[in-house]
Amino acid sequence: MSSELPVPAARPLSIGPHEVWPPVVLAPMAGITNVGFRQLCREQGGGIYVCEMITTTALVERNPKTLRMIAFGADERPRSLQLYGVDPEITAAAVRIVVERDLADHIDLNFGCPVPKVTRKGGGSALPWRRRLFARIVRAAVAAAAPAGVPVTVKMRKGIDDEHLTYVEAGLAAQDAGVAAVALHGRTAAQRYSGTADWDAIATLKQELDVPVLGNGDIWEADDALRMVAHTGVDGVVVG
Repeated sequence: MSSELPVPAARPLSIGPHEVWPPVVLAPMAGITNVGFRQLCREQGGGIYVCEMITTTALVERNPKTLRMIAFGADERPRSLQLYGVDPEITAAAVRIVVERDLADHIDLNFGCPVPKVTRKGGGSALPWRRRLFARIVRAAVAAAAPAGVPVTVKMRKGIDDEHLTYVEAGLAAQDAGVAAVALHGRTAAQRYSGTADWDAIATLKQELDVPVLGNGDIWEADDALRMVAHTGVDGVVVG
């Protein structure tokens, strides 16, 4: 692939008080993005390296395995943690644990999981279709994190399928709730990881929001990230 691509103006990605350069986020991956893997990635340069996804219920119940998963290297900054939950009160309780115990410097909320056993129950990438519940969860997380100055972001997909797209409305709702940034995977839940990521949808969301927008999907090498930024105008990319 040619490296002669239009290179966007260099600027750090701002996530609350954290300036991230280069503007690249490692997506959380179950069984993969542990301390050792993140260390290997960080040796290649800066960015945000998210630990494995943590379930809010398990955190609130002080599940030993879950607590062991929340591990960061001594020099990891910002420490980034992704939470998955479907209940506003439990999500808020989990966020309070994170901030009160100083477990992370940044919290991301997962609304992008396309696994059928999750979406069939209305969770993951299906949850933004439940508009009021989605807004309540995000508001609860932001409110619980605010006293400690910990920024909250969300990661989501275009919608359940092409007939049930939610990304613009959900992005605006998340922005209104006070998130620091929104990440969009340019596929629906029904697509899972098939087909081609819709970078035009990512560009649309970037045009609609004032907070930073990150793009995700079909970034296989560095040139792909540059092409996505040039095509969509996003403030950063998420690689998984």
